[in-house]
Amino acid sequence: MEHVAWKNILAAGWPVLSVLLIGSITTFAVLFERWRTYSKIEPNSKPFLESVRKAADIQKIIAWCENSDQPLAQITAHIFKAAASRDDKERALQRSIQIQVQTLETHVSVLGTIASVAPFVGLLGTVIGIIRAFRAVSMSASGGATMVALGIAEALVGTAAGLIVAIPALLAYNFFVNKLRRLTQDWEIVGSELVDLSLKNSRG
Repeated sequence: MEHVAWKNILAAGWPVLSVLLIGSITTFAVLFERWRTYSKIEPNSKPFLESVRKAADIQKIIAWCENSDQPLAQITAHIFKAAASRDDKERALQRSIQIQVQTLETHVSVLGTIASVAPFVGLLGTVIGIIRAFRAVSMSASGGATMVALGIAEALVGTAAGLIVAIPALLAYNFFVNKLRRLTQDWEIVGSELVDLSLKNSRG
């Protein structure tokens, strides 16, 4: 009986459940891909900053940074390649940070969209299921409370599925947004010192 009930649920709710399944697969695909990208970023900027302080040759610093895959190194290269004025270097700092943020934001908005939409898709499935349940009761002479309860229970699977998809997507979205915010703040703080070092080296 239980097996037949689940089979009926899947058969009746496949349009909504298939959308939620696609959302779930997309969530974990984006989560895995972004996790790999963010895990490669060195969270501690102090060793990098010390290395730049000790380096004397601007061209070596630029070449070293351009060969690195670290966002802070790419930002440093932009700063040191900018014209030798504070305004130009600060503009290069802000521009390079925006480039890194735009790169790291890739697909993160998808998680926010799934987290927002999935509960409503599940609710839509629930509403459709309840409509079907009451329609079946109205057409059956021997329906009664048992048929109503069974129909509503089947319909609520849509809501549960929507929440199951939305919760991981929301947690992942908040994690990456907060991670990117902390990285951006760190780049702005370190970037100000890199601007000073760049100006100092260009004068020296």
